[in-house]
Amino acid sequence: MKKVLLIGILFLLTAHPGQSLMTGRDLIVPAAGRGGGWVTDLYVMNPGTEITAVSISWLVRDHENPAPAHADYSLSPGETLNLEDVVLSAFGLSSAGGAFRIRADHEVLVNSRIYSASGDQTFGQGFEGVPVEAATAASESSDTVGLAYNDSFRTNIYGCATNEGATLSLSLRSPDGSEIATATKTLRPWEPFLQKANTLLGSGNFDAGTLHVRVSAGAAVIGASKVDNASTDPTTLESSLKPALPSDGSYEFSLKDSEASTGGGSLHITGGTIDALSGSYVNWEKDGDNDGVSDCPLQFQWGGAFVPADLAELEDGVSFTDSYSGGGDIRWTLSLSVDHGQSLSGTLAAVGSDFPSSTDPQQDLSGCNGSFPTLSLSGGKLAD
Repeated sequence: MKKVLLIGILFLLTAHPGQSLMTGRDLIVPAAGRGGGWVTDLYVMNPGTEITAVSISWLVRDHENPAPAHADYSLSPGETLNLEDVVLSAFGLSSAGGAFRIRADHEVLVNSRIYSASGDQTFGQGFEGVPVEAATAASESSDTVGLAYNDSFRTNIYGCATNEGATLSLSLRSPDGSEIATATKTLRPWEPFLQKANTLLGSGNFDAGTLHVRVSAGAAVIGASKVDNASTDPTTLESSLKPALPSDGSYEFSLKDSEASTGGGSLHITGGTIDALSGSYVNWEKDGDNDGVSDCPLQFQWGGAFVPADLAELEDGVSFTDSYSGGGDIRWTLSLSVDHGQSLSGTLAAVGSDFPSSTDPQQDLSGCNGSFPTLSLSGGKLAD
């Protein structure tokens, strides 16, 4: 198609690279502790452009935590908070087990390490901060692979409930998928736990297992820690997680074919729902034959007929029809996902109908009927 420069579409954005950590404003580090030579370091990073207030709460293991102790900080843009031996340094506890809840005014990245020293060497494991909205919730399930409890390894199962507590149905499964043992565990609001797998499940020893957890009420972050019996070196076994809900706010995007930008627009997200959408669309050489002929000479404003929709719907594609003055409709099909709460990716397909034909080439819009080539969409979140 013709190279087209759209005035006002100078914000061409590309999707951010994938991140292994999820940002959030309310996150859980589901396991932490101090004692017996073990300490925990905690890291909180502000990736944004605004000063961010951060509150870190200590959640006591095997207890409900309605009003936990907390420590408050302020992070400048790009700053990382490095809290060494945080259970002692921030909360004054020489021996304790539990979890962290981290809340912030803007999105932050959170990670941690729990480790022990032997001479001048250390060994340990990490636990990442999981956004509360990514916790396994009622009617959802998670899987954790690689569990063992035998002469060579032992495994602890850990978890932390969110504000409503959680009811967990646990199933230990063999490599062929058959069930070895089951158990039920109920957690109170903001209650962390850590328990030996064979004790919790009543399974005895096992060599290779997958933990399947279904949540029937509330929500929780769940996983396992596998420990080498000879060295006592632990490995974190993280569970499957649903994607976190995208950040509320405004996003801008561009539309492209294989050659150039052909439009763009903006949308707004609230609570996982796109509640506002508008854009421009140009694909003059609609048939893709690159003959320099404008098959459809119109620039379309689109999105007027869009009805607010959950992102779960948009990942499978949502269709709506905009009508244009002078005759003609475009049936749009938008597929869209939000990655790590920050970047957009997807496609936009268009099918025109009822555009009038004319013997006057200046008035002939019949080339706008039929299918347009599908365009790719990419974009990102605007700064708060």
